Amino acid sequence: MGRSASAEIERQQALGQEVVFRADAAFAKPEIYEALEERGVKYAIRFPRTTVWGGTSRNWLTRPAGRPGHKPIVWYKGFLYQAASWRVARRVVAKVEFHAGELFPRVGFIGDQLGDAEPGSGAVL
Repeated sequence: MGRSASAEIERQQALGQEVVFRADAAFAKPEIYEALEERGVKYAIRFPRTTVWGGTSRNWLTRPAGRPGHKPIVWYKGFLYQAASWRVARRVVAKVEFHAGELFPRVGFIGDQLGDAEPGSGAVL
């Protein structure tokens, strides 16, 4: 994590603010999760799809039976996952979307440490 981000996290925490970090897949690096966890910062970071996680959700990648509607069908599944480069398992939420006219579902993964964080509370970086 960069010095400016670390400094801003420390500044916000010194002011008594709860800091929540949100990032895309470019920030999906173990050193970033560990630095955030050491500082007690909650986070939500999008992960790139991997074959390991693809196997985790394989049983619910099958399109539901019946005629598809116009509105997408969206499923969420949370599970613990530990990549080879991680020291500990982390919570991951998978999102699978079935859209009319598309052969394959859209799949995304987010790693989070949000727990019971309230939307809109604390400082957002």
